[in-house]
Amino acid sequence: MIFKKSLSKRVMKMEKDTVNFKISSGLKNLIGKELITDELIAIFELVKNSFDAHAKSVKIFFENIYSNRDARIIIVDTGKGMDITDIEEKWLFVAYSAKKDGSEDNNELDDYRNTLKGHRGYAGAKGVGRFSCDRLGSKLNLITIKDKPESLIENIKINWEDFEKDSKEEFFEIELEHNVLQSHSYEIHHGTILEILDLRDTWDRTKLLKLKQSLEKLINPNQQSDEFSIELIVNEELEKDASIKDPRKKINGFVNNTIFEVLKVKTTRINTIVSEDGSKITTTLEDRGKLIYKTVENNPFSISGVEIELFYLNQTAKINFTKLMGIRPVRYGSIFMYKNGFRIYPFGEVGEDPLKLDARKTQGHSRYLGNRELIGRIEIVDHKDSFIETTSRDGGLIKNHNYEDLVQFFYDKALKKLERYVVNIIRWGEPYRLNKDDEEKQPALNPEDVKNDIQGIIKNLSASDEILSIEFDDDFLAIIEERQENSVTRTLTELTAKAVVSSDDPALHLGLEKLGRKVNKLIDERNQFEIETEEKTVELKKTTKELEQINNQNLFLKSIASADIKEIASLQHHIDHGTVKITRNLTKLAIAIENDAPKSELMSYVERISLENNKISTIARFVTKANFNTTSKSLTRDLVQFVNEYIENVYKDYEDLRINNQLLSVDISTPENLSFVCRFKPLEIIIIIDNLLSNSYKANSKEISISWKKNSDSKLLLYYQDDGKGIPESIIGKIFEFGFTTTDGSGLGLYHVKQMIESMGGKITVNNKVEKGVQFILEVHHGA
Repeated sequence: MIFKKSLSKRVMKMEKDTVNFKISSGLKNLIGKELITDELIAIFELVKNSFDAHAKSVKIFFENIYSNRDARIIIVDTGKGMDITDIEEKWLFVAYSAKKDGSEDNNELDDYRNTLKGHRGYAGAKGVGRFSCDRLGSKLNLITIKDKPESLIENIKINWEDFEKDSKEEFFEIELEHNVLQSHSYEIHHGTILEILDLRDTWDRTKLLKLKQSLEKLINPNQQSDEFSIELIVNEELEKDASIKDPRKKINGFVNNTIFEVLKVKTTRINTIVSEDGSKITTTLEDRGKLIYKTVENNPFSISGVEIELFYLNQTAKINFTKLMGIRPVRYGSIFMYKNGFRIYPFGEVGEDPLKLDARKTQGHSRYLGNRELIGRIEIVDHKDSFIETTSRDGGLIKNHNYEDLVQFFYDKALKKLERYVVNIIRWGEPYRLNKDDEEKQPALNPEDVKNDIQGIIKNLSASDEILSIEFDDDFLAIIEERQENSVTRTLTELTAKAVVSSDDPALHLGLEKLGRKVNKLIDERNQFEIETEEKTVELKKTTKELEQINNQNLFLKSIASADIKEIASLQHHIDHGTVKITRNLTKLAIAIENDAPKSELMSYVERISLENNKISTIARFVTKANFNTTSKSLTRDLVQFVNEYIENVYKDYEDLRINNQLLSVDISTPENLSFVCRFKPLEIIIIIDNLLSNSYKANSKEISISWKKNSDSKLLLYYQDDGKGIPESIIGKIFEFGFTTTDGSGLGLYHVKQMIESMGGKITVNNKVEKGVQFILEVHHGA
């Protein structure tokens, strides 16, 4: 069996003679490993072939990649498979694509294709994707079973190196081994299996994670469904996966991409769609879940079946993205492009700029959005090959007229509209200065803060001849109604004046006067009703506030309303005092270093500086949530209630105040009626709790449990346990020592905790014999 010739023959008429092209066996390299230079893209091409074969699932196995013996990649799909005719007439027919000429299915599975979400188009149509196997390994064992009764198990074996032995040998003369198998070891009844051996690349966990993350971006997230799934299976990584909680960092499992759906309620978003018949463009602009406007207009471009969705990422959105995806957006990618459900490279790749966004941004940093501020997708449904992918597979689309129209559509109907709102209306959605010389910044603008500006956009759109229809949020309708009301009064006055000038009919004059009085009366009545409604609303708010103040007499408040001028002045004094202490000790430390003072003296200055810094940090973050003077020397209160309320009402409620933006889940167990009234320094208690939480976060903890026990009227125990990586027995005796650390921290956190507990007459011990993580036991006595 040999590869079949495509229509590469060229006839040159010279009287009665003809000549033919000859094809070297070196062609294999040109359309194989030299054409597809990236191993990830090679796998993508093979997955796309499975998709085009109507597979409902694709499983990608990596076997023996760490043993250096018989390493292989196996791709198994549940598609329609092939019989010997398909193999000879299609698979072995170089550069021929049955997808492209419309004969791929021969009416076999038309109904099936139409049941899939979005009506599947073909992901590939070049006729060379099968040569991706050559890029991955030097040998291929192909097993395939046609989806029809009594199908044979066809088997083709290819050694790609046979094509490299002699470039003078013709490509189509090299024979391939063909077998009919009696059985196979895979759990499929129809489909295709590609066993790729003698791998050309080294695969490790880092590269496998990159593959999985790239596969997540391969399929358009808007078209994901149960009709097509990709699963990565690497048995050699199962043990490592079992020790990892974050599913994004596991190798094994199904590939999913939900990022765009999650971002919808978190960011400013524009969605622009060209209808399938190419007649209309529908544009929807939303900001943090609120509809700004939705318009329908005629399509001036030659393209159809295109959808663009862009998300603007301000600083808050970037933080949310990083928490959700475990990777910063700048390292994830920007504007991805999908054709018939599959990704087109290099659109979206980090460091690539095919749409020239960053090049444009250099011309106006304060006016334009670039790849760092944007994430999104361009989705193309194309059954006519209006948009043609380059043969190199990472060169994007061929720059034809349709592509030029697509880029212009992207800029005019999506990007520029998003920019006008983000830059001109909400001022980038970030805190801003009214004047460039202002020291203080104004809070970031939300849609509710710029209603008048948004109404201006709506008014301009409504007046445009291009817009066929417009929708917008009811909040903006109220502003428009108010302006229309003023417009009605003004128009009525103008009509009356014109009537007086142009007509002497007293009945017309009288009628206009009556109409004017009636309109003014209606307006007055509505205004009076609104005043009464506002008064009732104010009264209700006042009553509600008084009730809240009565019910919320706890140690920690939900807002900063209780922070008055005197307390702020007190805070400033204590922060200034701490700063003076830090400065004084820094001076002493510098002198001690210059005088070659002993290490113990140097460490004493570092300790004092660190402690004062810790106090200032705590004051700045939490004092305005406290219904007491946090900076006081001491306080006589219920210590159990104090710690519980700090966790529940401050740490859990104020996510932005958590140390390192921790997302720790803290569960508190308190025996009924347990209390322990003692004298303590509130600032020190908060520092103790914060340091324990910070250490748990650094140890990759997710769950924290706090429980209380009262041994006697004079002794209270707090059990603090996390589920992190624990503390090895070899260093258990060092963790409270000054400067000792196993992370990039200062090594002073637990040292301070121990000092503060002991200054209260208590002690802290550690238990590393728990099932997972570590347990700290804090003991406090009366009279502290």
